[in-house]
Amino acid sequence: MKLWWRPNETRGIVWLDQEVKSEAGDETLLPTLRISSDVSKFKVKNPGGELGVRISRIVSEIVRLGMENVRWFVMGDDDTFFLTENLVKVLQKYDHNQFYYNPSF
Repeated sequence: MKLWWRPNETRGIVWLDQEVKSEAGDETLLPTLRISSDVSKFKVKNPGGELGVRISRIVSEIVRLGMENVRWFVMGDDDTFFLTENLVKVLQKYDHNQFYYNPSF
C-alpha cells in the first residue's frame, strides 16, 4: 500500500478480519485500519460463501460511517495494486451518481 497510497490526497479504509500490529509511524502513511464485523453467525451453505457475506457487511459498514464528499468506493483484495492516476482517469468516464459494479475494471 505504501507504493500507491497518498496521504492527504486519497482516503480509504483497510478492512481486516482481526487486529494486526503496525510499525510505529505507519499510521500517517497508510489508510485507516478497521476490523470488519464478525460474520460467523451467518449460516452459509455454499463453499466460500463467507466471503460474499463479509463483503456485504463491509459495504454496509462503510455506508454507516456517513463519509462526506465521496464520489466512489473502490474495493480491492489483499493482492490488489492500484495505479491511482489510472483509476481516477477511468472513473472520470462514469457518472458518480449511478451505481456500478464491474469486476474487470
